[in-house]
Amino acid sequence: MSNTLPRIRPAIRQNLKQARPVRLDTLEAATQLPGKAAQLLIGIWLMVALFKSPTVLLTRRTMARVNVSRYAVTDALRRLEAAGLVKVWRLPGRSPRVTLVEPGTGTPLRLDNFYS
Repeated sequence: MSNTLPRIRPAIRQNLKQARPVRLDTLEAATQLPGKAAQLLIGIWLMVALFKSPTVLLTRRTMARVNVSRYAVTDALRRLEAAGLVKVWRLPGRSPRVTLVEPGTGTPLRLDNFYS
């Protein structure tokens, strides 16, 4: 018997052929950061598009979806937070709650123009 666990891929039930807009200024700022920050931001945008809310839980399933380990997520979230792209609410033993913010401000991203 093998002790390896199967790779977790969350089931996405929405129509992925429908175009989903992404803020290019946010994505460009994330690509300037070292590590897996840009890759993690794409995963966060995926969850924002699915839940239609700027605040999402960053679960292990989301991390597996974008192929980022939980240790790399910790580093990438700190870098994204320092760059002012996200706000993170952390509790011990819980998944971090991430809010996308308007670049340069602390206000949550308005999605009414994106996903109407």
